[in-house]
Amino acid sequence: MKRFLTVILVTFFCGACYAQHKIELNLTKGQVYEQKMSLVMAIKQTINNTDIVINMTINGTTAFTVTDVKDGVYDIDVAYKSLGIKTEMPGIRTISFDSEKEDNNDTVSTSLRMMKDKPFHMKMNKQGKLLAVSNVAHLYSSIFDKFPNLSPAQKQKIQGQLESSFGEKAFKNNLGNMMAFFPQSAISKGGKWTVKNSVASANMDMQMDNSYTLDDVTANQYLVSGVSQMTSPDAGASTMINGMSATTDMTGNVTTSMKINKKSGWLEESISNMNLKGVISLKANDKMPNGMTIPMEISGKGTITAN
Repeated sequence: MKRFLTVILVTFFCGACYAQHKIELNLTKGQVYEQKMSLVMAIKQTINNTDIVINMTINGTTAFTVTDVKDGVYDIDVAYKSLGIKTEMPGIRTISFDSEKEDNNDTVSTSLRMMKDKPFHMKMNKQGKLLAVSNVAHLYSSIFDKFPNLSPAQKQKIQGQLESSFGEKAFKNNLGNMMAFFPQSAISKGGKWTVKNSVASANMDMQMDNSYTLDDVTANQYLVSGVSQMTSPDAGASTMINGMSATTDMTGNVTTSMKINKKSGWLEESISNMNLKGVISLKANDKMPNGMTIPMEISGKGTITAN
């Protein structure tokens, strides 16, 4: 009898260990899902043997309203609920912009405030792949009506600042990489899978090779960890930085821990730590006849929580 019970218990626990879990989005039409994001970065550049460190913080809260579900594809209205940017540079006062700041003389903060609660649209499948983004431009459509005295150059500068952090390209990068971690098939506790994606910004593109592990399964959450190797996809390829032709060669890694809601598949918490190192080489030009090679290090911590 004891041997029989032992066999039952071993079978039960082994079954629990090897249970297969289909981790994917299972969102509900009409439901609003919110996420609060914070990214803190330190960018160190060495120019003429002098280290220059720029500290940057970007934060915001975003609401995702599921308007339709069809054939495994979600139509989602996206609206920013709060936005903030802070930059600290040596020898320069801290520059801070916040959508919650009530100061009409602060053009950027006022612009961020006007971007709140103006939904744009996206499509995403059950594997977290961002299929389409549309109507982002209307975030900025009426901002400059409030500032008729701004010159075209000032308008272009402000719009560039907003787009670089919260525009369509930034949104695709942030959300596309944040949600594109789901395994393509069912997986058991301790199982591993890989995902490849890329990060594209105004000045730098990076290829990401991600390896994920299902560490644990609780009553309500999947606990997942990840290690991502980042490389410049075309080291030596030219790009434009501040109007100058440049090449970028960066490598590094990101470590991530995530908590995923078992029922909805929604990301409830993510903590990521990033470290990159390499060089940016500015090619010879009229302003810089001999060109310049700038060693660079980037470290950062990103936190996402579901409100």
